[in-house]
Amino acid sequence: MPIKLPEIPDDAPFYPEQREWLKKYLADFAAAVTGAAGEPSSAKTATAKGRVLIMVGSQSGNALGLAEGFGERLRDENYAVEVLEMDEYEKVDLTREAVVLAITSTWGEGDPPDNAEAFWNHFTSDAQMQLKHTKFSVLSLGDSSYTDFCEMGIRFDARFEELGAERFASRIDCDVDFEDMAEEWFRVVLAGLDDMQLTPVSAVAGSGTVGSAAILDASASEAYSKKNPFPAPLLVNKKLNGEGSFKDTRHFEFSLEGSGFTYEVGDVLGVLPKNDPHLVDEILVLLPFNTSVSVKAHDGRKMTLRDALTECYDLRTITKKMLQNWREKCWSPYLRSIVDSDSAEHTKELIEGREVIDLVLEYPADFKNAQEFVDSLRKLNPRLYSIASSPNAHPGEVHLTVAKVEYATHGRKRQGVCSCYLADRLAEGEAVQVYMQPAKHFKLPTRTETPIIMVGPGTGVAPFRAFMEERQASGAEGRNWLFFGNPHEKTDFFYADEFEEMQESGLLTRLEVAWSRDQDHKVYVQDKLREHSAEVWQWIKEGAHLYVCGDAIYMAGDVDKALHDLIEQHGGLSETETAEYVARMKKSKRYQRDVY
Repeated sequence: MPIKLPEIPDDAPFYPEQREWLKKYLADFAAAVTGAAGEPSSAKTATAKGRVLIMVGSQSGNALGLAEGFGERLRDENYAVEVLEMDEYEKVDLTREAVVLAITSTWGEGDPPDNAEAFWNHFTSDAQMQLKHTKFSVLSLGDSSYTDFCEMGIRFDARFEELGAERFASRIDCDVDFEDMAEEWFRVVLAGLDDMQLTPVSAVAGSGTVGSAAILDASASEAYSKKNPFPAPLLVNKKLNGEGSFKDTRHFEFSLEGSGFTYEVGDVLGVLPKNDPHLVDEILVLLPFNTSVSVKAHDGRKMTLRDALTECYDLRTITKKMLQNWREKCWSPYLRSIVDSDSAEHTKELIEGREVIDLVLEYPADFKNAQEFVDSLRKLNPRLYSIASSPNAHPGEVHLTVAKVEYATHGRKRQGVCSCYLADRLAEGEAVQVYMQPAKHFKLPTRTETPIIMVGPGTGVAPFRAFMEERQASGAEGRNWLFFGNPHEKTDFFYADEFEEMQESGLLTRLEVAWSRDQDHKVYVQDKLREHSAEVWQWIKEGAHLYVCGDAIYMAGDVDKALHDLIEQHGGLSETETAEYVARMKKSKRYQRDVY
């Protein structure tokens, strides 16, 4: 019999985030007692081999998806598993955990993901006790094109060891193409667990998870996934910028008919791009071997070298590992000295603003054949875009908002691989390979009456168009406040007609716009937050959820600073109390960011 949850009185002395946490706690407790299907708890009291805690630091959702998938597979092996986002660390006592698996990405300049920040601060403080009875292993996700590749995984690994924990499976650092290396890590972890003499426990105890189980490639019941992407025909390619704008931003619509895909607002679409054929031809002419041959691509397919360079390999990104491979085939004293010096500063100076074509031109390498050449390259990885549509407003479709990237460095014109592929080379009706990636860290409130504040300059407005469409389709009663910014109102007001119509209908309660170059002094979204700080604080006090989407390097930090300042000012809190308040907002999912 299902458990009847107690009602929380409206006058109960809780902050909105505390109320939300308590409701979730009660619901989780009821689910643990009754079982997912409402069965009595006695139906799930079998003895498990032992307990395994998986702690997750995730920004885009990849680490969380891995953790949930691995957790489900460990349960199949009869382990009692708890998958815990790192910001929920207070729910467990690490000193009593026999096995801890940490799966984390790295964010910004070697920083922890949003949901790992509070735990990292605690984990590295004197408050964290020794873990001499704990065995651990770390899986680290990152991008080798960044200097601080997998930095947080490296730090967590070192800190566990410093606290006396025993590493039973070596850390693995995964690049953006992470699936195979993650599988290898899990294989070693599983073998290590099977060799341990863990204390048997009830399968109920500690078997909870933070969400529904997910395997590496989304749902096993779907024919299409990351490894088997769906060919989505292009329906619409519409320029959003007006005449005279120095930007070129596109609105794309794709058909999902026949894909079997489902998605929620806040989710992400993975797009598999193709390289510019003119760039491929330029490289082929310069290579010192017969290029009219076939090669075996990284995925096992046999194809012509030209097709492989067009579809399978990253011709834009140069990594430290690639330079090391290049050094073995290149006699340039300068390149060899840079690689041999192992100087991060000099390596960055060489790599920054350059692509594979620059290596071919400036530092010719003596690859003996086409296969050896492609084996030195990095895989061409999918590009991830925030979805700009609600599935309830546009059944069978998915929309994107994409800025076309074009610039010049070192005397050459450069183009964004995916943005220019979509904008310039994909004809209407032609299909592009896509897949869905859930983003559990960026979701609308479950209560439709909850007010929301959205901060999304430029293409960061994409998920908020989807949010508004979803709130309209679902008849949500909550107030909605959007902060949008771009250079000029006349040429850069994306979706102006739609947002103005939403305002007129009352759906969009408030719309604040920041045009950075329409006046002598620049005005950004964070300036608008400060201008309306009293009202923003009032919304937050009344339980509003705050969402930020867009640039991670500058905008997200400036908005975060403005948020701290307005809470400190209008809430009458100290700097420390403000930091704690913001931390509670993050923990209760009232402050969510999708930044890149």
